[in-house]
Amino acid sequence: MRAADTAVLAAYFVTMVVVGLVYSRRMKSLDRYFAGGKQLSWWLGGVSFVMAYVSALSIVVYAALGYQYGLVALTIYWTTVPATLITTWLLARRWRRAGIITPVEFLEARFSPAVRQIFVWSGIPLKVIDDGLKIVAIGIFVSSGMKISADGAMLAVGLIALVYTMMGGLWAVAVTDFVQFVLVMAGILLMVPLSLHAAGGWHHFVAIAPEGFLHPVHRPYTWSYVGAFLVLSVMSLAGNWSLIQKFYSARSDRECRGVGWLASFLFLIMPPLWIFTGMFAHAFVSPCGFDPQRIYAHVSASLMPPGMLGLVVAALFAATMSVLSSGYNVSAAVLTVDVHQRLVHPRATQRELVIMGRILTALVALIALTIALTITHFHWTIFNAMVAAFGFFLPPTVLPVLGGLLTPRLSAGGAIAAFITGIAAGLVMIAYKLIVKPANLASYQAASIVIPTAATLIALFLGAFAFPVKGETRERSARFFVQLSRPALASETDENPASVAGVVISIMGLVLVIVGLGFVAARANMLTFGTGLILGLVGVAMIRPRWFEHMLRRPQRASK
Repeated sequence: MRAADTAVLAAYFVTMVVVGLVYSRRMKSLDRYFAGGKQLSWWLGGVSFVMAYVSALSIVVYAALGYQYGLVALTIYWTTVPATLITTWLLARRWRRAGIITPVEFLEARFSPAVRQIFVWSGIPLKVIDDGLKIVAIGIFVSSGMKISADGAMLAVGLIALVYTMMGGLWAVAVTDFVQFVLVMAGILLMVPLSLHAAGGWHHFVAIAPEGFLHPVHRPYTWSYVGAFLVLSVMSLAGNWSLIQKFYSARSDRECRGVGWLASFLFLIMPPLWIFTGMFAHAFVSPCGFDPQRIYAHVSASLMPPGMLGLVVAALFAATMSVLSSGYNVSAAVLTVDVHQRLVHPRATQRELVIMGRILTALVALIALTIALTITHFHWTIFNAMVAAFGFFLPPTVLPVLGGLLTPRLSAGGAIAAFITGIAAGLVMIAYKLIVKPANLASYQAASIVIPTAATLIALFLGAFAFPVKGETRERSARFFVQLSRPALASETDENPASVAGVVISIMGLVLVIVGLGFVAARANMLTFGTGLILGLVGVAMIRPRWFEHMLRRPQRASK
């Protein structure tokens, strides 16, 4: 790796740890550590929502699908747009009004202590496996593009995300999410014109594209597959603990919806940037004997000037660490509040609980890192592992929880029956794959999503009639839904995260300016210099938080 790229990457890692240190002394209560004191603004929460979903996994995997299959990769990824709109419309204000600091905390008030514990312990494995897959993706990128050990890259990203998340809690996560969003956009925006130029321009690319390459769907990913993937996206977004956390941590009911609307827009405009890069690469990188999962790293290493490759690597690290930090924080929140405080130490002080939260953050992070190293050791395919894990875990662990939030008819018995039915359907699908070994993997993946989902929904519907809400449980449910019908009190913020994010972005811009002027690289490069100058100006603007907040609140005032 070139000295200029190493300098940019080192500056990035140092600033991320410093952000954790800045916020570490302010984390004096569980509400502040795990829910940011419910003070997240719509713009910070919306960006954090997206960055808690987009990672190197998204970029590496979908750039590879674009390289192999073309525009259908974007069709599949764009299922996140309607999924986010649906989730925001149905659930955002309900999560905010539930008055919680973990996504499963409300289940005790809504159902029973037993239901709460079932969904605590069934939800943790999916979250940790998902985090592990994200770590694997960054290992593939770095080992391919930078000629660095994949295991070393995974250890670096996993441990650094652990450090700043453990120290700074949700505020460190949200602020670094915004920084990482800026870096990701700066890095991947440049890749599109560079890869298009390498492909010989748009007309040459279209002329040599394979048949069906520019069609929105084609085999093996048909409209039925896209429909099944939409179901998966809705459940993934509606039931993702890291994303739910952004809703209930917002300042107000209105701002929690603003989180979702902004996230929907970003899901629309961001994916084409890395998917088109993969598609354009098909024109100048021969697919013969080439691993598609390494295409984004290969193109980055081939086309980026000194310093800018380091920015792309930092951006991919950034995207992955955003997801990991959100995942670590919310998983530790569940274990601290729903297990330790509820079952082990009910009288623990806030200071003791914050300490336990940090210990559990470290534990969750280390388990995810172990899973990542295991996946790499056995050479499992990331996309297939992701679909298999989500198809098995999502329907039974997400749908009963959402049912409890949406309808008062569902009882604890109905929720448990739906959970058991969904798990059984998932096990049947896994057994079918192991025994029959279906030749059409895409069709099997679609079925493995739809069948457990349908089985869980049918069980929820029947459970509402077979196990009706009665007696004290009915009164508890009624009190909970009265709470959901009332607007939650807005929180006054005492944080100015824009200034902290601005300092970090300014530092990254300064490093790029220095590299672009030729002080670290062998020669000056105007592209690197210009990118650094733009980042520096953005950072300086953000250091003036009152002006920055004023600009971001103007669209909301205009919409009144």
